[in-house]
Amino acid sequence: MAENIVNTKKMQYTDGAIKFMKTSGLDPALENDCGEDPSSQLPFIDREWSSAKNKPYNPRAPKDLMHNIGPYPLTSGLARWVTEAFQNYGPSVDAENLVQPFSAEFHEFLEKERATSTGFHNLGLVELVYQISLEVGADILIAATAMNKSNLDMAYHSSRTARDEHFAVWGKLLTGLECDPPIISQFPIYLMMCQSFSFETNASQENYVYSTMCGIDWVKGKSAYSDRFKAYKERAHKSIPRLNDKLSGEDMSFWRISSAYLDAINKTENSRNFTAPNQSFIKTNMDPHLLIAARAFDGGATAFMCRDGAAFFDNQGMDSLIGSTLPNDVMDLHTDIMTGETRNLLRLLYPNNLNIEQNLKTMSTVFSGMLCELFRGHKRARFCGREDGCVAATSPPYSLSRARHRRVFEIMEAYVTKYPQFWDWTWGIYNSAKSQVTEAGLGELLVTALCRSVSQGILPNSAPNKFFDSYFGMVEHGGAQWQDGRPLGVHGDLGQAIYDIHSLWHDQLLATDKEPGWGRTFDKKSDVLFGRVGEIFSARGGITDEVFEFAIAYGHLSMGLPYIAYHAIDAIILSYGATSTCG
Repeated sequence: MAENIVNTKKMQYTDGAIKFMKTSGLDPALENDCGEDPSSQLPFIDREWSSAKNKPYNPRAPKDLMHNIGPYPLTSGLARWVTEAFQNYGPSVDAENLVQPFSAEFHEFLEKERATSTGFHNLGLVELVYQISLEVGADILIAATAMNKSNLDMAYHSSRTARDEHFAVWGKLLTGLECDPPIISQFPIYLMMCQSFSFETNASQENYVYSTMCGIDWVKGKSAYSDRFKAYKERAHKSIPRLNDKLSGEDMSFWRISSAYLDAINKTENSRNFTAPNQSFIKTNMDPHLLIAARAFDGGATAFMCRDGAAFFDNQGMDSLIGSTLPNDVMDLHTDIMTGETRNLLRLLYPNNLNIEQNLKTMSTVFSGMLCELFRGHKRARFCGREDGCVAATSPPYSLSRARHRRVFEIMEAYVTKYPQFWDWTWGIYNSAKSQVTEAGLGELLVTALCRSVSQGILPNSAPNKFFDSYFGMVEHGGAQWQDGRPLGVHGDLGQAIYDIHSLWHDQLLATDKEPGWGRTFDKKSDVLFGRVGEIFSARGGITDEVFEFAIAYGHLSMGLPYIAYHAIDAIILSYGATSTCG
């Protein structure tokens, strides 16, 4: 059962943090708000993809399964708000025509999975959420193209894809294979960080390799390295025959389904020349709840939620999935505008008709909503044996670990240079978000917080929660609190790496005497430091508790000033538009 998955003995919290987790959290009325399985109901039974020739096995729940969360033990019910948003949506005719061949291909793939189904997963519901996300993605592409054409800068993707060498050593450590090109290593890194959330130390090599397959389907639509991806995929299957379920005796369909969806959405995106506006906002006229739900599934985190592929689609699981995409979209808004990426929540939810003060308020609510979800994720893990919050907790460090590819600090430099008020705005967002980490903030769903950020609504007055006091101390006082030689719980050469990363991302970032071009220098140093830690672990061999302890510390650092500053960058973009960078 799930209680054995989360190693609560190694998930260390202060007595104060435990106290605050016990006394605060989501409104109990929202915890189990799921309706009947919608996959056999109107309007979905009229969709072409709803007809299954191969019926899945009847639900089975063997005693040795780690989860039992619904009639099909590895699939929960669907949150009522998601069901309602999907029921009220009908794809446009253009969207249906656009996705038809890729939807049909995805459906045929699911038919094959049904034919060999173990009865663990509700494949009907799984197909439904992905098929609707595919349709919503198509409607977004069509809406974006109907707006003014942008001048895309593909250098943000293509020219930097070959400069991810700092990932290579991590890829070899986790998969046992040479990950070429190295960019696909970021997916097993993400999985490792997810597992560190609950000290999941017994994940198989197959899971890490499967995660790279998702990476191939995500990246191949954006680069010119198709031959290298193909060669890696063939090498992986030859090297690890247990990727075959019949040989492994395990049901790995959740990896394959996630990969097949990413393949379908990539084929949709590349089926014709779509364009996107230079402004951030993409007007779709769609229900915000629909956009948020579709983006949650589109992010691909479902496969990373739980080691055995259990999918939590209830209110709390949906918050986890939303939380897995939100930091990514915060960090990537500038780049997504430059490259024409359309499936970014900030592009879909926030019109460009508010002033800077209003947008600072919007982004502070986005930030506080994410903090509150992280709290709830920790509480679910510590007291409920649910590890699904890992995908939200891992999103900020995932975004920061791929620094060069996304030009994190190079982009930041452009905004710091252009706007003298930048750090005042950043600290304003931080203080406003901090004031919203209250009983009321912790009690609402993340989807509710996002909708409140759209409407500029405010929380009712309630008591503050001090769970994040140590985190706030790190943000406000830097590393001065680390006097015991174990910064964030790590020591030795790893502790020095944590000191060096924090110095770069805090003290040096705030220094007023930086030379022009500091952004690119910071990106390179960030890559070098992350790669150096991978080399340390590679020399020691194996995925040990030390790896997870570093990942947890890195996760704390990744919620620091650079991440907060990107909320200010986004407020600027929403108000004044994206700033050009120096290529």
